[in-house]
Amino acid sequence: MKRLLLTLILSTAVLASGAAPPAVVWPAASAPAVDLRDALRPVVAAGAPGAIALVGDGRRTHSAAVGTADLGTGGRMRTGDHVRIGSVTKTFVAVVALQLAAENRLDLDDPVGRWLPGVLPYADRITVRQLLNHTSGVPDYVDKLLQYNATQPGTPWLRHWEPRELVGFVAGDPPLFAGGSGWQYSNTDYILVGMIVEKVTHRSLAGEVDRRVIDRLRLRDTSFPTDDPTLPRPAARGYVDPGPAAAPVDVTEYNPTALWAAGAMVSTAGDVARFYRNLLGGRLLPAPQLAQMLTFVDADGFGYGLGIARIPTPCGPAIGHDGAVPGFAANAFASPDGHRQVVVTSNLSPGRQAQVQETLVSTLFCNHERQVGPA
Repeated sequence: MKRLLLTLILSTAVLASGAAPPAVVWPAASAPAVDLRDALRPVVAAGAPGAIALVGDGRRTHSAAVGTADLGTGGRMRTGDHVRIGSVTKTFVAVVALQLAAENRLDLDDPVGRWLPGVLPYADRITVRQLLNHTSGVPDYVDKLLQYNATQPGTPWLRHWEPRELVGFVAGDPPLFAGGSGWQYSNTDYILVGMIVEKVTHRSLAGEVDRRVIDRLRLRDTSFPTDDPTLPRPAARGYVDPGPAAAPVDVTEYNPTALWAAGAMVSTAGDVARFYRNLLGGRLLPAPQLAQMLTFVDADGFGYGLGIARIPTPCGPAIGHDGAVPGFAANAFASPDGHRQVVVTSNLSPGRQAQVQETLVSTLFCNHERQVGPA
């Protein structure tokens, strides 16, 4: 059973540390009004045990949950259940880096080697900004981590990892391209950003995210776990799908240090919506730093800023991030002013339900003024 569990985690974990935001097909703005519970049912029908949706329009917030949070007990999914949010973590980490820039403690155009000498052979030729918008050319460490785990006995998903160990998986590899000359999503970029934050502040990254973002916005259901493999209650269990001939396998518990700054955070749909509303509303960053965050480079069909993505839709640009870790998938987008938010989460690693979930996000985003659902 342990080997099956490891295989399933490995099979989904290229997305596990957080995938780039999806290139979804956005529906026409004139699509019919959507009932949130009815809208979520196809996500469950496509394989997710349960799913949650939240829509905010600047005045009211509607949310709904369908399906099962725990296949072992049959417990229902609830709108306030904690889930792993994967690469939505990157936006939180980028906020901290930009706050340090606003305080003149960090220059986004500093060479990485200034703060982390010797971490990569080419560290003096890439910048903090290039890490934040994935134009650094640093290879992603995830594949090599998974290859290593596949050779280990016992429960390697519970092992503690130091950030420098994660970077070490690719430290001997050449860059994918010269810094600033291309775009490639890399989880290693954010491991390096987290290490720089700790070097600048002489504090833990988790502590800085807590102090600068979570506590400031009173996100009571959001956390940056370190070694704890469990989720705070109430929580959904997370699953991977081994295929049509077998039941989903529970992969809820694993050591978050393998993801760290790239995707370790835990939250709820309500807290994630509040985070993006406040961020885009200018409550976390001074205007110059928010403008830098929202300066986008071309990223294979969408725009990527500093820890945040922009996707054009018929009803205006959607700005936010998605996240995928073993057992969970999250999509969180907002209007440029933050007034409109859409968050959809499910407790299955991206699989058969992923495209359905992405399409649902687009539908809800373009019908925000006509939602029907519980307040």
